[in-house]
Amino acid sequence: MSQIEANINDSNQMILIESRTMRDEHVYRDDVLEKVKVVPSLPDTLEITFEMAAEYYDVSPGTIRAAISRNRDEFNQYGELRILKGKALKEFKSMFQDEMLFKGASSLNLLNRRGLLRIGMILTESEVASSVRNYLLNIEEGAGEKLREWAVEREISKRERRRLTDSIQSFYEGPSMKGHEYKIFTDLVYKVIFDCNSAKLRTTYDLEKNEPLRDCLTTEDLKKVVEVEQIVASYIRMGKEYSDIRDELLINKDRFQ
Repeated sequence: MSQIEANINDSNQMILIESRTMRDEHVYRDDVLEKVKVVPSLPDTLEITFEMAAEYYDVSPGTIRAAISRNRDEFNQYGELRILKGKALKEFKSMFQDEMLFKGASSLNLLNRRGLLRIGMILTESEVASSVRNYLLNIEEGAGEKLREWAVEREISKRERRRLTDSIQSFYEGPSMKGHEYKIFTDLVYKVIFDCNSAKLRTTYDLEKNEPLRDCLTTEDLKKVVEVEQIVASYIRMGKEYSDIRDELLINKDRFQ
């Protein structure tokens, strides 16, 4: 039982590490930070430096910079990060009595508390960050069994997706699709389940280019995707052509909807 619980916890944490949608849903809960560890602070402001964020998560400042760099759009979009230079930096320095604080700095990166929490949801090199994610998902009320079930199903869907792409790469020998095999088979899966292609689904969920579509699907929808992708992968491995697979699935699509 303990091993099963550990796997579920790992899957829960992967939601936040890999899904911006889920991070956005939890980032307002910055009160969790204080429940895990005392947050460093500067006088008269709720913002902190990268170095202070590194202190909180017990990692190097370089690790913090790298984590932010990989997800810079998120921090910028929600105003969780700001860079001070010139007059703005001078005014910020004037807030502190310690004249040596930030002396010689030509620029300064600052995070607010939500930015600090977002780092905890993406940082894989920190035990403190893992505790933050665990607190968010498994200890706080509201996570519940539904979120756990979704997390496990999302991990299953990733594994089956890899099996499908591996099958296409290794076994598909039908007519040329000019390098669009993955997209065409993916659109077929969505057509069978949702009666539309991936582009239409992305529009429906108002997703940016790099946001994962499947993070928006419900647990039941993920189960349907897994089932259809398993069938498609099996047909490909049997040597069936795309047209035969398409016709077979579309004739029976009511079974999957």
